Amino acid sequence: MERTKNTNKNNLKIVSFWFCGKVIDDPNGLSSLWEERMHLRHEIVSCRNLKDLPVFRLFPYSCQYCVYWESTEDFDEKVTKEKAQRLKSDWFRNVSKEFGDCGVIAYLDNESVGYTQYALPKFFPRVQQYASGPPSEDSVFLAYLYIPKRELRGKGIGKYLLDIVLSNLQKRGYGAIETYARKGSESNPAGPLGFYLKKGFFVKRERDEFPLVRKEFGTVMP
Repeated sequence: MERTKNTNKNNLKIVSFWFCGKVIDDPNGLSSLWEERMHLRHEIVSCRNLKDLPVFRLFPYSCQYCVYWESTEDFDEKVTKEKAQRLKSDWFRNVSKEFGDCGVIAYLDNESVGYTQYALPKFFPRVQQYASGPPSEDSVFLAYLYIPKRELRGKGIGKYLLDIVLSNLQKRGYGAIETYARKGSESNPAGPLGFYLKKGFFVKRERDEFPLVRKEFGTVMP
């Protein structure tokens, strides 16, 4: 395995990992049998690379168009792609000015394969509609942590993204992160409950199939 760090022309810090055909234990937990050489890196989401958010066939749930958390309006096929992209771009532009970094894209062999989005709960109005909520005011809310391709799930990419988010928030002085996980299903913007319990989260409130889970940064990552 080779690990490299570099800065591109836009001053974005990129951390890269190279793998060659064996089971590997690395600091970010990306351990799997890779049949060919693969390259994993990440970038902070900006209006410049927003077009790189993963796209899949289920519009409007595809990451590039999904504004489920950013709005309380009806969320269905009546929303055009153009409007959804505009809302997504406006959200990142406005929130990054007030909150700072608020999203990460994961790339595998230069293809975007996953992304995460996070900010203070007030920037995600739909959090108030969940029975297990609302998120705590002292926390950052993790709205999305999604790997669209099923064949890439369970490879450690989700943990890779989560570790980046946790490190970013700790350096900025935040003390906790919360999200709505889902019991018994991967079909959820932030993923299944089991994933978070393995990563040191605990259930703070559970009133339906979407319990509110929390991790305080004083706890040790497994």
